[in-house]
Amino acid sequence: MRSVVWEIGAALDEARIQPGHREAVWLSIPTSRLRGEAARNDNAHLKVTLARLTGVYLTGEHKGDEWGAVILAEWHLEQGGSMARLFIPPSAVAAIQTPKTFAKIEARAAHSLTGHGRQLYVLLSDRKNMRQQHWTYTVAELRALMGCEDKKTYQVWAQFNKWVLQPALKQVNDFGTVSVKMTTKRLGRAVEWVRFDWSWKDPHEAADTARQNERHSSTRRKQQEHDDAPPMIEDGEQSDPALTWWGKLRDSERDDWADRVGRTIEIEGPGGQSMTTTRREADIARAAHAQHLKQGV
Repeated sequence: MRSVVWEIGAALDEARIQPGHREAVWLSIPTSRLRGEAARNDNAHLKVTLARLTGVYLTGEHKGDEWGAVILAEWHLEQGGSMARLFIPPSAVAAIQTPKTFAKIEARAAHSLTGHGRQLYVLLSDRKNMRQQHWTYTVAELRALMGCEDKKTYQVWAQFNKWVLQPALKQVNDFGTVSVKMTTKRLGRAVEWVRFDWSWKDPHEAADTARQNERHSSTRRKQQEHDDAPPMIEDGEQSDPALTWWGKLRDSERDDWADRVGRTIEIEGPGGQSMTTTRREADIARAAHAQHLKQGV
């Protein structure tokens, strides 16, 4: 359901429906897009999801007046089931289009993801709604949730990990609003369980991530020529010497520096209360570079 709402939000953006729009909107979206890249080819699950969305009720208050609306008022599957025609009420349009909410930021980040990266993000987001900070799946369960249970190649853990999980983790950590770490547990020599631990970013950091993703989307989608090459530097020549230095370090060296200078920072939260948030990698890089210069190493 969440991924369908993301696609509706993206379609509203593509139709240039501005925040504050106060009229209902008809959207025509390919059902293949709503189903997702790794989903089954028929619309059975999509029809269930669309039916549920007609029962998702939003409420709120605007300028002292209370309001209520469903996300989806009407839907039709047309052209042999290849196109979905959706009727979005005015208040639902406004709610989905609100740019200053964390949900909107999260949706923009998630829409940048593709394939298995998006599917992993959906799994984590669902657990987030349950207020979980970690979750453990059996390998068989995770294959099914990632849409790989019918692919023989991915029955081998090494292939499933290399071609599905690691690329998905890289996408989520690069584009998303969450930092996630994966660990495995073995039964004998075989990997039987996979655990994900995550921390969701502060909304201000998430907004910065969303802006950076939009600004550097063409660079982020390029492939490196060699797997052992240093991380790509966005926008061609890097003008910040700290980030240039950071990009030339090995992963183990960056982890060591991050531990030394600190991965979190105390900031002033709502009401003046102190709160801990994850530091941006660029800030960690600059702090590490300053310490590197100070030590003369």
